[in-house]
Amino acid sequence: MKAFAIDPPSRMLVRVLVPVFVPVLVSLATPALADMRTPSDPTMRAAKTATDQGDLAQAVTLYKEAADQGQASAASELARLYLEGGTGLTPDYAAAADWAERAAQGGDSRGYLYLGKIYMDGLGVPVDTAKAKDYFHKGEAAGDMKAPRYLGLIAKAEGDDKTAATWFAEAAEAGDITSQFYLGQAYETGAGVPQDYTQALYWYRKSAARDDLIGSDGMVGEAGLYARGLGVAQDPARAKALYTKAAAFGNPKAQAALAALPDAASAP
Repeated sequence: MKAFAIDPPSRMLVRVLVPVFVPVLVSLATPALADMRTPSDPTMRAAKTATDQGDLAQAVTLYKEAADQGQASAASELARLYLEGGTGLTPDYAAAADWAERAAQGGDSRGYLYLGKIYMDGLGVPVDTAKAKDYFHKGEAAGDMKAPRYLGLIAKAEGDDKTAATWFAEAAEAGDITSQFYLGQAYETGAGVPQDYTQALYWYRKSAARDDLIGSDGMVGEAGLYARGLGVAQDPARAKALYTKAAAFGNPKAQAALAALPDAASAP
């Protein structure tokens, strides 16, 4: 059983033991699973370029070629593509599971993450939270930085805020942007950790530093603190600027917040 420190900027450590989980059925909407790993193999680079250009059929062909050459990360990319689908590629959850299993067996921890996602959300299989947790735990043990996030989401759905915050902290400190936002929320609301607006601001800013759609939730969280004067001097102008920046990335929460501002009705 692993103890993990939630480590605020003040360096005050809050240690929580992760308890044994009780299996329940849960389905959770989560952000896209793609990451920022930069491939070094030429075939993998070509496959990533094809993916970035929206040529998913070519990407699949190239990733399969790389997987056949022993690239476990190619198998995990195939699992992701078959999970998400896109232009010219219909989601195929059975194929995703096969490639995720192959990735995991080949030593790529992301394979465990995708297998967990499949069972957590019931993608082509019955929802099985116990099995999902098992895969996420294997991914976490293998060093996948996103796996603790999903363990945190399941704990949150089970009503165990303390365990959820512990898992979010592990992923946040490993660099997972979404978990940094979730940890900021935990500190803002006091869910599983002592309420601490300074900590909330710190983690929201860490998340927002990504400076893209994924990081835009952090901008929204920070904006909310400035809008309400929580832990900072109330600053509506700064809040609006943050909402505007997040909205420009396509964040729907920021767009809704902007529409609700007092001067929105008089805007041209």
